[in-house]
Amino acid sequence: MFDKVYKKILENKELKESGKQLSITPPFPRLAERFPGFEKGKLIELTAASGIGKTKFIKFFCITSIYTFIKQNPSTKVKLWYFALEETADEFWLSFVSTMLYEKFHIELSTAQLKSLGKFTISEEHLKKVRECEQFVTELSQFVEVIDYTHNPFGIYKHVRDYFESKTDKVGEYTYETINEGKDKIVTGYKHLTDTHYFVITDHISLLTPENGSGEHQTIGHYSKEYCLKGFCKRFNCTVINVHQQAAETEKMEFYKGETVEQKLEPSLNGLANNKETQRDCDLVLGLFAPARYKITMYRGYDISKMKDRYRSLIFLKDRHYGLANTYVHMYFNGASNYFEELPLAEEFKSNPKLYDKYS
Repeated sequence: MFDKVYKKILENKELKESGKQLSITPPFPRLAERFPGFEKGKLIELTAASGIGKTKFIKFFCITSIYTFIKQNPSTKVKLWYFALEETADEFWLSFVSTMLYEKFHIELSTAQLKSLGKFTISEEHLKKVRECEQFVTELSQFVEVIDYTHNPFGIYKHVRDYFESKTDKVGEYTYETINEGKDKIVTGYKHLTDTHYFVITDHISLLTPENGSGEHQTIGHYSKEYCLKGFCKRFNCTVINVHQQAAETEKMEFYKGETVEQKLEPSLNGLANNKETQRDCDLVLGLFAPARYKITMYRGYDISKMKDRYRSLIFLKDRHYGLANTYVHMYFNGASNYFEELPLAEEFKSNPKLYDKYS
């Protein structure tokens, strides 16, 4: 057993020294010093209350940042399935135009403004800038596949499984063990023929369509354990990211005891809606929190009265591998553009209050 472990350590060392990236690092510099990023075969869950920006965060943290990582590390190959249970594929791609307009030109246009809804009509000048986002969206679409028409657990699993079992574009093959004196064989695993990093994102699992007469609780639990953990992670070595709602704030205030109002309102493992047991399947559970939504003016050293809804905290609620449980990442949030940025430390704002002007 030790020889097997030592061999893996040695293999990873040699791969790293040859220039191979073994994980995809997060976009926040201070966090990247402690958190190695997305590893193959890990199950991650992001949770927050409704309307906090879960989808926007997943798009930035897990898709825009991967795109940036690939540009910096061209040898890294990624295939990502995004199962959009809440929006259409067109809405998905439109949101990334907003992101690129902000990152590249510092133009802040929401998807509603891009569509010229309401009293707003997009200008010719902005339209020219939109055309300049074509390369970004085209390159993104080369490794991201958006599926907005499959909502049932088995349908999602089958879509991914069929890719790995394809005979025309073979990416791997099952491994077998013979039993009954060679008369039969059983599947023991799956061997990849490339070093592609595979991702499966489901947003969000509370919207899964129940199957075979199952209720919502059973459907979510079965999808998490059988398809995500045992199928995508263990068999196919994918990184899986599930978005999961938190229970309503009124329920949390009544049932989940914390020492402060903030602790009662922050996302928690006990606050997972519809099925709390999914946390047991996960390597990492992240929570997203917006204190301004609850009229909190000071939060962990940050003046929320100045930043208002442009502040978000990312909380490591569970961490099985990196020692980051109860770690807080403080972020600037631009909702119109799906953009997040790691904030300076609270002490820096205290010594230089004018810093708030940049993030307000």
